[in-house]
Amino acid sequence: MGGLSAAIYARLRGFDVVLLEAGPVVGGKAAAVQESGYRLDPGPSIIILIRLYRALFKDAGRDMDDYLTFQRLDPISRVLFEGQAPLDLPGDREECLRVLADHGPRDAGALRDLMHRLDRIAGSIDRSVFAHPIDRPWQLLDPNLIATALPFNMRLTYKELVDGWFTSPLIRAFFYGFPSYGGQTYDSKAPGALMIPYLMIQEGVYYPTGGVAAIPESLERLARELGVDIRCNSKVEAFRSRGNKIQAVKLAGGEVVESECFISNVDRLTTRQWLGHKVDWKPSLSYFTLHWGIKRRLQGLSHHTLLVPVGYESGFEDLYRRQQFPQDPIVYLNDTSATDPSVAPNGCTNLFAVVTSPAEESHIDWSKDAAEFKRRVRMQMDKFGIHFSAADVDFERLQTPSYFAQSHGNYRGSLYGPAEPHRMFGGLFPLSNRDPDYRNLFYAGGSVQPGAGLPMVTLSGKFAAQML
Repeated sequence: MGGLSAAIYARLRGFDVVLLEAGPVVGGKAAAVQESGYRLDPGPSIIILIRLYRALFKDAGRDMDDYLTFQRLDPISRVLFEGQAPLDLPGDREECLRVLADHGPRDAGALRDLMHRLDRIAGSIDRSVFAHPIDRPWQLLDPNLIATALPFNMRLTYKELVDGWFTSPLIRAFFYGFPSYGGQTYDSKAPGALMIPYLMIQEGVYYPTGGVAAIPESLERLARELGVDIRCNSKVEAFRSRGNKIQAVKLAGGEVVESECFISNVDRLTTRQWLGHKVDWKPSLSYFTLHWGIKRRLQGLSHHTLLVPVGYESGFEDLYRRQQFPQDPIVYLNDTSATDPSVAPNGCTNLFAVVTSPAEESHIDWSKDAAEFKRRVRMQMDKFGIHFSAADVDFERLQTPSYFAQSHGNYRGSLYGPAEPHRMFGGLFPLSNRDPDYRNLFYAGGSVQPGAGLPMVTLSGKFAAQML
């Protein structure tokens, strides 16, 4: 998505653009996978901020609705807290806040206060973090950027903020996971992570017609209409440079492609390694995922379902503080067949399970340990009454951090670039879209600003093209 966005915005600025895609189709982790009669979305699945896609099409003089349509989900998600009745979070803001307040009456005022604080800074974020990259110290004086920090005590960690507001275990568990969406932990000073649940509640959660892959497919169509030369099965294996400029890339088949400027949508740290630089930064977090085709409909699931065990705090301790795969993990489940029956054979379930995990670390052998981690996920699902046997399964598909490293070029399998403190300005922002050594090399994707997730990497492509 970052590369497609960069190609579109570079083309709109008058550049002749060649887009080199290593795989057979564009879309990266958001591309669809066909398996045993099922259409899988094996990557991003919680779709928010659709206005950013609309803005891209508008910038190109097009109407997004001619390329891409969305269905707003209601409920946003189902939360299953161990030992309690299912909690469905409505798609309407006031209804959602009422449901959460009913669950944690003592936290009702704090929840509304938090939403009002975030209301006050949402526009400032649009005018700063979402508007342009921040890679110069003087940009920290931007009044809009300063305004985003004013509602919070910046001396407190994310966990300290959440614990100071909320007493309900379920509400704390709901909020604790969001720093991981940016590769951080709840011990980080990361109040920006609060914007993710805010945007889910305020602006809604969506499902694209045709599945998540419809988003990159719509950008591919637009890019081709604008004259971008898209070449699939074109894997870059080397760079040619002179001084502080990249001159060309060499493809796996031997072809050399020269250009005035280059934008890499591959992880910035991986690209730096390709350029011959030593990179030994600590990676941020990753995901461990399992995908199943189930021969029958599983009951009790919504489109998005979160399984929260009573021992969720120990799971966050394992993940955030010990860099271990949780013994008692929170499991996110995505059942697209609950909304779109076309993604699975009639009467079947298309089920995707995701657990936030460490990336490639010396104490984890993903080739050996994956079986144990799968056992923990299945035990958690069984605990919540989500049962199926081997005889029910049409297929099983596994993705580990090693898969993301090998198949998508993610640095040590991380999905967000380096962990702190290597991020910009002491951990406040992801890495810059500008290479520090090569004046004509820029970056898009989840390892650079404004961060990970489909809307953010779409903006990253715009930022990279602006820097040309």
